[in-house]
Amino acid sequence: MICSGTVLFYSCNENLNPYGEFKDQYVLSCVVRADTSFQVAYLTNNYVTQDFNAYSNTVDPAIKNATIRIWNGDDTVAIMRDTSIARPAGSSYLTPYSAYYTKNFKPSPNSVISIEALLPNGKRLTSTSTVPSSIRFDAANTDTLVPPANKSYFKYAWNTYQKNPVFITRVGIYYLKDENNQKVRHDYIVPLSYTDFNGTRQPVYPSPISTTGYSVDMGVMNTAMKMLSDGDSNKSGYQILACIIEVLSLDVNLSVYYNATARGTDIYSVKLDETDYSNISGGLGMFGIYIKNQHAIRISSDYIRSFGYTPALQ
Repeated sequence: MICSGTVLFYSCNENLNPYGEFKDQYVLSCVVRADTSFQVAYLTNNYVTQDFNAYSNTVDPAIKNATIRIWNGDDTVAIMRDTSIARPAGSSYLTPYSAYYTKNFKPSPNSVISIEALLPNGKRLTSTSTVPSSIRFDAANTDTLVPPANKSYFKYAWNTYQKNPVFITRVGIYYLKDENNQKVRHDYIVPLSYTDFNGTRQPVYPSPISTTGYSVDMGVMNTAMKMLSDGDSNKSGYQILACIIEVLSLDVNLSVYYNATARGTDIYSVKLDETDYSNISGGLGMFGIYIKNQHAIRISSDYIRSFGYTPALQ
């Protein structure tokens, strides 16, 4: 700062704490999948490091010996058991993963689900959500063969009774590949489109939608068929099975979370701040519910052979 020919120097207080006052916060994360009975939850607490680098922490913040209950609106209760899972080599933490799970909780569509975590110190974390409705694929508006006759795209559609629905949709090319004298199943996800970025072809995947239908451009499908074996000259070693359509129906919590956190994740966007979202009372975290529905579309044998591949289903 320069004022009246005098230079004044201001320096920061050496004791300044950029984190502010540290307060313990507990984090509960649980995403219920309503089309299966196996559910998983995680409990952790926040921590502070000395060097501004969150990844320098070597002490696992997971919380053990808590009691986590999850139940339907009809008072059907499941108590989630704690378990440990081995970490891969090179992990920051040397101890196993800690998680809670149940194999006996499959909620009904449109039911109200609640979760409660009671920590060893008496702290209580809770949340509630509503299971989204199931969908039904609309046979009259869904193509049965790729590529369809006389069209430059194939489409699929579904029906739902859910109000203000949000869906994530995905198209996968499922195939078998010869690996070490065994046939191993893989899938290649077909994007919404491809774009060139720094000389490489990058996939662009669809955002969540509220409509009950989706279409795939055959130009994109052709590129995906080529890309799934990119760099491998042994095309006949790929046995193409089918297109598998996945539609995830999200509850309100997951819809808001997805839109809040996925913003700015494409290759052209830069996020300058982290997005905080929580729907946990008494702490932080995420509790949400989704249902996955699948539908198969047959791929023409002639179309498969045109890329040098082998039809798995004759």
